[in-house]
Amino acid sequence: MQATVDIPEPVLHQLEMLARREGATPSDLIRRIVEDHVARSQPSVARSLNVSLPLIPASETGPIRPVMGKDVDELLSDDRLTA
Repeated sequence: MQATVDIPEPVLHQLEMLARREGATPSDLIRRIVEDHVARSQPSVARSLNVSLPLIPASETGPIRPVMGKDVDELLSDDRLTA
């Protein structure tokens, strides 16, 4: 199927330069851009994930405790984290 599209001159020149750089024709590039846009516009397929929570058992990480501001300050002042 063919379609006619009006493209402003400056955009057409950029399209032609980009197509040359990629070793494609402007038509190929337009087709790819439209296909990508249509694919991204489709509703994503809902995936069924069969996982059990927690993903990492506390027995492997130790107890989870809340992080307070002073904890962050202490971590940021740790000499081991300097670049």
